[in-house]
Amino acid sequence: TLLISGVTAFVANRTLSEVPSQLMRPKAPKNARKVFLEYIPFIWKRLSFISKITARNLIRYKVRFFMTVIGVAGCTALLVVGWGIKDSIRDVVAIQFGDILNYNYMIHLENDHEIDDMLELLEKDLSNEFVTPYMSYSSKVYLEDTEKVLEVQVMDARAGNDIYRFRALDHSTELRLGNSGAFISEKFAKNYGISAGDFITVESKNGIKEQVRIADVCEMYFQHYLFISSDYYEALFDEPIHCNTIAVKSDTGNLDTSAIEEMDGYTSVTDFTTAIDSFNTMIEALDIIIMVITVTAGALAFVVLINLTQVNISERIREIATLKVLGFRNYEVESYLFREIFLLTVI
Repeated sequence: TLLISGVTAFVANRTLSEVPSQLMRPKAPKNARKVFLEYIPFIWKRLSFISKITARNLIRYKVRFFMTVIGVAGCTALLVVGWGIKDSIRDVVAIQFGDILNYNYMIHLENDHEIDDMLELLEKDLSNEFVTPYMSYSSKVYLEDTEKVLEVQVMDARAGNDIYRFRALDHSTELRLGNSGAFISEKFAKNYGISAGDFITVESKNGIKEQVRIADVCEMYFQHYLFISSDYYEALFDEPIHCNTIAVKSDTGNLDTSAIEEMDGYTSVTDFTTAIDSFNTMIEALDIIIMVITVTAGALAFVVLINLTQVNISERIREIATLKVLGFRNYEVESYLFREIFLLTVI
């Protein structure tokens, strides 16, 4: 609204500054000027008469030049946005649940009282490639001027490197969780300016606050995580860990939960297959949005070009009449006008 109002005020003031007699006269055409191609005889001499006029008019009407280029570029940008929305997020699920997370089920427990029985049950199923317990809890992180919450996952360093394929921010360098520092997820680190070697204040499961050293920032696309080895956690907070989550990788991708649900301490199981299907359904729903954006951008480009063409013809109606008097046929006049539009659109 501000832009439209500003342009309208500018044009109106410039027009009202003229005297009435000048406003009643038709607008004088702009004087033609030499273009840079005229200083290159090798090119200029080989251009046809219509091509020479077209080259001069492109420079002669600079406002129309920029209006067309910017208008078509804006519509093209909308098309890129429409196609880019899906392209930018369609691989996130495959990377998160295929490359980074090396397991497909999470079993949540109330406590670790019956965890040995649960592990024994899961390990009896030979289709489970590995069964790894770890402790997971939500913790406050105390930054310089704010408090934030993230998910802390405490696990044996060796086992942690099995269930997670930790990667650096270049998406290719492999990271190994150690006992001298923690990993923090990429988005959280970016939001609050945290980098490798920094210290942040984190609460333990029982609310003890300690400075945790960030060994590295790892690639992650869902939620905010802090990964700490069990040895580093116990040395830092001086308290034992109590595993309340079990990561399971099933070769068949079909975990039998009937026996698990009957175990004491069981609360729920997270099946990543369901999460993946839900996300893929959401991605498919984006097709409608992309189609709307694409059709809208195409319609907008049509409106921009037809308006500019109408303005072009109305401003040069006397010039067109002169060309017809000089013997130009209709198709020659059309070529004279539309060649400029085509060139500007290509630009």
